[in-house]
Amino acid sequence: MARDLAYACDPVAFANDCGVQPDPWQRAFLRRPPRRGLILACRQAGKTETCVLLADHVAHTEPGETIVVISPAQRISSEFIRRAKGRYLHLAGAELANDAVQRIELPNGSRIIGLPGEADNVRGIARVRLVLIDEGARVSDEIYAAVRPMLAVHPRGQLIGLTTGAAKRGWFYEGWIDPESDFEKIRVTPDMCPRITPEFLASERKALGETTFRTEYGLEFLDDQEAAFPNEIIDGIFDKELRPLWV
Repeated sequence: MARDLAYACDPVAFANDCGVQPDPWQRAFLRRPPRRGLILACRQAGKTETCVLLADHVAHTEPGETIVVISPAQRISSEFIRRAKGRYLHLAGAELANDAVQRIELPNGSRIIGLPGEADNVRGIARVRLVLIDEGARVSDEIYAAVRPMLAVHPRGQLIGLTTGAAKRGWFYEGWIDPESDFEKIRVTPDMCPRITPEFLASERKALGETTFRTEYGLEFLDDQEAAFPNEIIDGIFDKELRPLWV
């Protein structure tokens, strides 16, 4: 009982007992997760691990809640569930009421469900406490639109997207660059992860090439690689003030 109270008061204590010593940015996030949040982080900064801990913490401390994980592919969502299971079972005395590839359920009735990025698969789940969109910059606008109503009737519903850099398009990019969006934005650079060394980054830059390195570690949104011309050039061709002649 005292341990559960300590977990409810301090998610970092919960993370420690799950076998994780969070970095400073992770501690700050776990102790005050935003209602609407976007995490733009470099590779291997621990963004998914952080959200695994958040999902486990909500499920453990809030009975009867539903946490949904969305990603571009079922493989990614299932890996999230596998990691959530592993971290949770690291707690002394922890057990699961139900255990499957795509979901786990705790004895208190809370469940964590992993879904692929397909609109038909994400509809029909209501009153969700927490939605996590993994690799959010690669999840379509259609899926994002289908996900938001899940939170409509939950008074404490949270939505958090997490990703590395990607192309200059989509809901995550638009939310990130919009100064008036309702998202709190969290930027996690390589220097915020003590396990990423300058030597490793230099090796990655050489191996990946400049463009890929800028998205994977530089947190940049770039023009689609397939485009013949950058977006700025294409935008400059058109006069946005022109009106159709028949109006």
